[in-house]
Amino acid sequence: MSLLTAGTETTGRQDRWRLATMVAAFGVLVLLGWRQQIYHGITIGYVLAFALLPLWLPSIRRFKGLPTFFVLGLASLASGFVLYNFNKVDHQVDSSKIIINPAILVGLLLTVGVVLWARKVLPDWMICFGYGMGLMLGVGNDADVATNPWKFGYSLPVIVMVLALAGLADGRLRGRRRLLSLVALAALGAYSGLHDSRSLFAMLALVIVLVGWQMLPAGRSQRAAVARTLLSAVAVIIVVYEVGSSLLVDGYLGAAAQQRSIAQINESGSLILGGRPEMAATVALFNFQPAGFGVGIVPSLHDIAIAKAGMLAINYQPNNGYVEKYMFGSQFELHSSTGDLWVYFGLMGLVLSAFIIWLILRYATVAIVSRAGHAVVLFLAVITLWNMFFSPLYSSVTILGLAVGMAALPRRSKEPSKE
Repeated sequence: MSLLTAGTETTGRQDRWRLATMVAAFGVLVLLGWRQQIYHGITIGYVLAFALLPLWLPSIRRFKGLPTFFVLGLASLASGFVLYNFNKVDHQVDSSKIIINPAILVGLLLTVGVVLWARKVLPDWMICFGYGMGLMLGVGNDADVATNPWKFGYSLPVIVMVLALAGLADGRLRGRRRLLSLVALAALGAYSGLHDSRSLFAMLALVIVLVGWQMLPAGRSQRAAVARTLLSAVAVIIVVYEVGSSLLVDGYLGAAAQQRSIAQINESGSLILGGRPEMAATVALFNFQPAGFGVGIVPSLHDIAIAKAGMLAINYQPNNGYVEKYMFGSQFELHSSTGDLWVYFGLMGLVLSAFIIWLILRYATVAIVSRAGHAVVLFLAVITLWNMFFSPLYSSVTILGLAVGMAALPRRSKEPSKE
């Protein structure tokens, strides 16, 4: 009887510990998504994630490529300070950015670590839903949000939470899996298109194709399936871009989007280049100083002149407040996660960016080939690939940490040898 009682008590303690772990993981995910700052980019979530390091650090080895990701992240951090010491000799320095820029990168590493650990104790949909709750709490009340609440505030958290719940519901529908996800994607895409969120409309349209694709029969050859998936994905992206451009130019997504799209195409000959002239500035700066600039470095007049020359080359007129105050006012802001990683952390940051892109592409390919991709994670993958080229690191890093953590492929457990 005593053995039975002891066993029951042990089981009870294990259940309580498991419940406490689940609650802790969920709570930290909410706080990480919230990004409530304490000091210069350091958030409550980051502090708690660092405190939980002994819990999540062992999880890194359970996923393919994640040890390399963390090594590259730490190497990039060191590179940013080396470049700072080199460039501060002939550049001004913003002391607050010496803390903020590294905090962004460290926060990314901490977020990925917590998400990897959470995948051991929580279902995927709950991880994404909790993180989405945090994103919702973090929506501000600035002028942009007041002007277009969906585009500048609520779209990302709503999409993540809705797709997480749709995935949960789809998992319980026998014979109709992914149906609710497709309906949710279509509704979210239409709403985004009608509320001047052109990029979100295109991304959701692409995710619809990727989710629907998985409903087709899988091929027998794994290698042929991977090659066919990659080639088909490129074709799909081109088709989505062309169709989306036509809808915008023809005015199907609103008069404001139509006017802006036509102006951008007339200006540079391309909807992407016209909408993201920062790419031309990034290329010009990279050709001038490929090593990067470092954390906290303020652009010099010569740096700004080089960047402006690059934008003039695509017929963009750079003598405006956006370029002079936002892009090069108190720091370099290249409106691209890849560009920001390079300019703050040098060539190591560029390598880290390439590795992140590879991790995301690997997940998407394997998930689609194996017919195991969930809509919410595929959306995270697509928006991350977009952000790596077209969105600032500071605003992208919140979703980037969740995306890398959810896209990490687990290692196969080693079975004992039968010999």
